[in-house]
Amino acid sequence: MADREERDDEALLDECGASPALSTAKGGGADSGPRAHRRMPVWLTNVLVLTVATALILGGVWLTGSWRSNDSSASGSGQGDGGVTMLSTDAPSGAAPQVGQEAPAFSATDINGKPVDLTKLRGKPVWLLFGATWCTECRTEAPDVQAISQEYGDQLTVVAIHVQDNTQTVADYTQRLGLTYPTVVDTDDTISSAYGVYGIPAHWFISADGTIAATRVGAMSQSQMREQVQALVG
Repeated sequence: MADREERDDEALLDECGASPALSTAKGGGADSGPRAHRRMPVWLTNVLVLTVATALILGGVWLTGSWRSNDSSASGSGQGDGGVTMLSTDAPSGAAPQVGQEAPAFSATDINGKPVDLTKLRGKPVWLLFGATWCTECRTEAPDVQAISQEYGDQLTVVAIHVQDNTQTVADYTQRLGLTYPTVVDTDDTISSAYGVYGIPAHWFISADGTIAATRVGAMSQSQMREQVQALVG
């Protein structure tokens, strides 16, 4: 009778996922046979797996954020000081051009009806800026872009490319903010696709020889803009 009750107790312990320590104590020691090595409960295994996965994900996010925040050099690719607005379009058909490569050429007409041809702008550094009237970060940094454009004058050509906008809205926007640099409306996303733009504002700093010197994604502070432009004009 006692043996039967003991077996019933052990079966109950199995169903409840009892720890090996409790089971071996009832059996009389660590060498009491197969029952000394009971399987870990499924729920506990799942908790451990989720905990490890969460730790790895959070660690990756922290490392990515640290890399971005530490990238303050005036060359190469990096993140601006401010936020980014993601575009609600399909992914660009090709990969974004890299630093050191030739900037994709384009020919367009600005909001004032004047031609803008990137190839013809060679011989002078170009700051190509992708943005939109509906982008909060773009509106925030626009006055600083205007200030830097005026500060460097003929040493630099600033060209703004507006995405997912219409010409009249952009014209009103530039007049209201007092923006005087050339502004193009990329109505069919041809230019933004050529540059692999996923989020705005996106900054492309192009050397006088037409090669990409640096890129920045996200809003930039005026000091960051000046540092980047100064490195570009030399």
